[in-house]
Amino acid sequence: MKSTTRQRRRTALTATATLIATLPVLPSAAPASAGTTPGRASVWLTNPSAKTYLSQQSPVTWKTGPAPSGSSGSTITVDTTRTYQPMTGFGASFTDSSAWLVGTKLDSTQRAALMGDLFSRRDGIGLSILRQPMGASDFTVSGNYSYDDMPAGQSDPTLSNFSIDHDRAYTIPLLKQARALNPKLTVMATPWSPPGWMKTSDSMNGGRLKPDAYQPYADYFTKYLKAYEAAGVPVRYITPQNEPLHEPSTYPGMYLPADEAKTFITRNLAPALRKQGLSTRILGYDHNWDVTSYPESFYADPATARNVTGTAWHCYAAAELVVNQSVVHNNYPGKPAFQTECSGGTWEGDEQGGFAGAMDNVINGPRNWAQSIVRWNIALDTDGGPRNNGCQGCRPVVTISQNADGTWSYTPTADYWGLAQASKFVQPGARRVASNTLGKGNVEDVAFTNPDGTTALVTYNSGATDRTFTVRWGKRHFTYTLAAGAAATFTWDGTQRGSTDPAAIGSVDLPFRNPDGSKALITYDSSLLTRQPQIRVGDQWLGYTLPTGASLTPPTGEAALPRDSWQASASASSSDDPPTKAIDGDTATRWSAGHGMQPGDWFQLDLGSTQTFNQIVLDTSASSGDFARQYEVYTSDDGTTWGKPMATGPGSAVTRILLPTTTARYIRVVNKSDSGSWWSIHDLSVLAPDGKVTSNAGVTKGVQRKSAQLPDGTRLSVAYNSGSGTAAFDIRWGGTTYSYRLPAGAAAIFTTRSA
Repeated sequence: MKSTTRQRRRTALTATATLIATLPVLPSAAPASAGTTPGRASVWLTNPSAKTYLSQQSPVTWKTGPAPSGSSGSTITVDTTRTYQPMTGFGASFTDSSAWLVGTKLDSTQRAALMGDLFSRRDGIGLSILRQPMGASDFTVSGNYSYDDMPAGQSDPTLSNFSIDHDRAYTIPLLKQARALNPKLTVMATPWSPPGWMKTSDSMNGGRLKPDAYQPYADYFTKYLKAYEAAGVPVRYITPQNEPLHEPSTYPGMYLPADEAKTFITRNLAPALRKQGLSTRILGYDHNWDVTSYPESFYADPATARNVTGTAWHCYAAAELVVNQSVVHNNYPGKPAFQTECSGGTWEGDEQGGFAGAMDNVINGPRNWAQSIVRWNIALDTDGGPRNNGCQGCRPVVTISQNADGTWSYTPTADYWGLAQASKFVQPGARRVASNTLGKGNVEDVAFTNPDGTTALVTYNSGATDRTFTVRWGKRHFTYTLAAGAAATFTWDGTQRGSTDPAAIGSVDLPFRNPDGSKALITYDSSLLTRQPQIRVGDQWLGYTLPTGASLTPPTGEAALPRDSWQASASASSSDDPPTKAIDGDTATRWSAGHGMQPGDWFQLDLGSTQTFNQIVLDTSASSGDFARQYEVYTSDDGTTWGKPMATGPGSAVTRILLPTTTARYIRVVNKSDSGSWWSIHDLSVLAPDGKVTSNAGVTKGVQRKSAQLPDGTRLSVAYNSGSGTAAFDIRWGGTTYSYRLPAGAAAIFTTRSA
């Protein structure tokens, strides 16, 4: 848990407990597929404001023929012929605190009831994935622990003291019970920290992995995996480190930059898994949406890419950045995405606010390629604990509370009901299918087709008023009214009849083939335009994607403009980091805004005289994560009149901004997004064409190309590298021929639209 990005949004948990007898009761029903009726769709509703929880409603009847008059702007179209990622499932984490509460405070009858409610598909909500901390996290009962603790100053490189006995008391029995209730349950595991003796801090809090501990740490993983498998809990996925870009000082954590993680995975962890005959797969990153270069750097490196299955994402960045899951998918379409942690909490307000947060996660995570949605603690007490100096105000899936007579009981929270709207109806192995969404402030949705052929459509009204909408599926449709803040899941049998107008969905699919016969699918819609660099040339915006490891080179060489007469200014600055430090030529110094990033923050450069240039480079690599999440670039002759932006796009640790050849004296870079991180620039360079023609790239074998057009007229040209090495090719773009280098397994998307 990253306290710097979460704790300030969290306050004490205020939910009160009720006796188990007063709990909202789940209908004792067969799985959703068994409840469908030919010609009708079943409806399950949760409306917290009306105290209605996963209540089966009267079914709706499909109609044929034209949709109701005036419904074109309020129609959700589902196309089950267009399929996307398979779903591993929906779930949470049995942290040490959660397992202790469920395993030791509830009596056997209540424990059995709760576990049935959580994991049974027939009688409960059918949770199907658990993300388990390997050792202590910020939610443990008795402080820090690992599976090989040693006294301060001592080490155990042979792991002779390794033991999972701590987990045998109450965690492993619950995991086994969950697997018995749901045989399709997936378990993944993540360490918050290695044993302290493996780290520079000699503590589970803070520090980095010692160079001589890389192999012992890899062996630590294999011992854990084999011990858990022997105990009856096989683990399908692991990640090397929880939140590797955060180094907490008060609870377990470790700073593990991408280069160190790649070395550990490639040289130690993956070989150790193979040597021990373990099939457990490695997911990379396990951190927030706002730093895409970390997981993409794994894919750009062939040795690491072979050993990393996909990316684990957390939701603790601006909610709209969930789209970065789609960005990374399109950049490297062969690597799946998993959401592995997303906690709700008191910062969301009342139950209605918490339910809104859960539904946003449940719907928009899968819409952006997530194969799993994992909330955080399965259970906490009424004070949001026990905590190990971590998150304050985190909301669990259920609250465990002590009653006046000394007994204990449990109460479902908004997270439980949010997960339920999907987990009970979307089976492991289901495929997300195409659907449009009416968007924020209206009815949002995501659709799936289950292995048994049934379809599930999850909807949520995020608006402030009731909404009437039409669902269209092939030649059929029905109309439904959903109260503000309510969710409804519709399930039905059958095969789609009739085709779907692609404009009704709003996105285009571009499939490519790999040499092994597998498919790489690029899906694009207009919302992705803001997540790629674009430059304005005349009356057009020309956009491009640049996956980590790729490069786009102008047809002439580049020369850095001299800085002798430059002057820098900014909208705000830290007293220790003035604007001049961004142009002093020393990457160890920096300018910083002195506050969390806010839209409208700007950094300005006076070149001293009118100059000609075509690139700007912002280097923030020495302050990980301190780059502008979204930028606009303006130029001016007088420092007063700026006109329209000439470039826009997402930032990165090193943001290289291509421009049409421009002549101006002033440059202003404007931040367009919120972030808790301070905006910093360690070095700013302005580059000019040097007139020396660079060699054309030609075309490398393995590059496949396709084109498409969005309903709004945006034109796409996509190049996919299905080869085994870096591809090089020329791209004619904006009247100029550029050279593009594209890593194996990556795709480049070029867009043209009206300015």
